[in-house]
Amino acid sequence: MSNRVTPFKKIILLVFIINCSLLITNCSKNLNPDPLPLSVKQNLAMLQIEPQFVMYMNFKKMRETEFWQKFISDSVFSSEKNFGSFLNTLKEATGSSITNGIDELFFSNSWNGDNAIVIKGTFDKNKVNEYVGRDTLYQKINYPNNVVVFKQTVTNFNFYFKDDFTVCASNYLKQLEYTFDVKDTSRTGLLTNEKAMTDINNIKFKEHLWMMSNQKLFIRGIFENFADTKKLTAKNPQPEDFDKRDSIESQTQQADTSGNKENPYELYNIYKKINAVSFSFDMSEGLELLMQNECEDLTSAEELRNKLDGIIALTKLSSAFTKNKTTPILKLMDKLKTEVYEMTVVAKVKFSQQDITELRKQKIF
Repeated sequence: MSNRVTPFKKIILLVFIINCSLLITNCSKNLNPDPLPLSVKQNLAMLQIEPQFVMYMNFKKMRETEFWQKFISDSVFSSEKNFGSFLNTLKEATGSSITNGIDELFFSNSWNGDNAIVIKGTFDKNKVNEYVGRDTLYQKINYPNNVVVFKQTVTNFNFYFKDDFTVCASNYLKQLEYTFDVKDTSRTGLLTNEKAMTDINNIKFKEHLWMMSNQKLFIRGIFENFADTKKLTAKNPQPEDFDKRDSIESQTQQADTSGNKENPYELYNIYKKINAVSFSFDMSEGLELLMQNECEDLTSAEELRNKLDGIIALTKLSSAFTKNKTTPILKLMDKLKTEVYEMTVVAKVKFSQQDITELRKQKIF
């Protein structure tokens, strides 16, 4: 008997994969996101009103996990230089780093290129003064009320100590000056953006690490990474081609002029029907990653779910017919699950420590 897999058997296998391995759970219940701690909410007042995206990292909580202790110490996160010269400066000047001393990091940026950074931790301001004083690339800018801003003249990067436990930084001096008068009770900055705050409150995991964007062009960029980028660059304009002065609606209309027929498995065009995308990580037991897509209506959620379903199924089917039946991609797909909570489509994957060890041997991450 021939051992070849016939086309009919392939179809049967595809149906089996879709129905047994890719269970899509339609739920009327809520996702039950973690509450946003008041201390975290207060610091959002120092970020831009309408950022391109927002990221929060709680190093103090992450350091308490076994996952961090076993896997992060020798990863890219162990090198402060990967977060920019600023964190490296803090480490050199105060000894505070993401492995000891820095507790939380807030980061946001805008389409104009300005960013906002808020770091919570334990710092020795006197040591920083001494360190910066020896570096000729820094200059001090004195403001009223004894506020001193340190400016890195080459990179145009600015930071100051808001108090003994808070450092604010930005490449845009006006953004930094905006934070001078922000207090714990202030309702300013990102806190005044009700849509963004709703999207942040909807994020499932909030203890360790999360990031969110409700900007259409940024969401578009996320989904471009799942698509065939070579074909897209030939058919569709890139975000940088859009006039930043135009509205999101007009930019979307420009993107529609390609006249291309939509591939049922192509994720690219679905971005227009997604109001917000977030990623959140939980390290309590192994590593769990969630991608949440807040769709504009139930139909959009169903469409996105079907696209994800098809792409995952085809990926698994392709891997199943390779000579190596246990490819890293197939292992990854086996862990990936999708769920629907009304208008929220969730893609999630959870790895045990053994899974992570095996995947790292395969150089997945």
